[in-house]
Amino acid sequence: MTSETPQRIRMWSFRQAPLEFQSLFPEGSDSDWVAHVPEPERPVVESSLLQWRPVYPVRVTELADRSTIYFGAPRNALESIGERSKLITDPHPVGQERRRAARVRIECPSRYETPQQAGFGHTIDISSKGVAFTTENMLARNTEVSLHVTWPVRLEGDVPVELYAVGKLVRAEQMKAAMQMDSGRWGFRRS
Repeated sequence: MTSETPQRIRMWSFRQAPLEFQSLFPEGSDSDWVAHVPEPERPVVESSLLQWRPVYPVRVTELADRSTIYFGAPRNALESIGERSKLITDPHPVGQERRRAARVRIECPSRYETPQQAGFGHTIDISSKGVAFTTENMLARNTEVSLHVTWPVRLEGDVPVELYAVGKLVRAEQMKAAMQMDSGRWGFRRS
């Protein structure tokens, strides 16, 4: 008598997913996710995976065995916000602007925490690599910071969402700072 191992739901960050799943979504990057759902489990979990579509793109592919692969691209949340907001195109003096990613001017309430202090403010602009935000006090450059941003898009049922990011403060001035987000240490969650 043989017993078959029951299939279970599996979820990975994009680069840790099996290569055959990564190949289905060649545009994938580090901050994206992939989930494999066996056919019997699909009705149970599909709505919880697809709920993120208002915030960022989620794609679905059915395999020959009727299991399903879900691909989520949180990094594209900024693009959808950018379509509704003004991209920052104003020039900066030579040598001051070091960012390589397109920035979106967006003001959202935020809360920050460093090992030494915490406070509230709001975002100034966001890119796929970092966030500029206001602070209540001067923060120390090169310090690790956790940032919670109230996202302007909600899930179905008016459920609030936050962008949570961990990174290093690359600029610190009186009443504002900028962080570089660590790859793989940021994402969206219900707040």
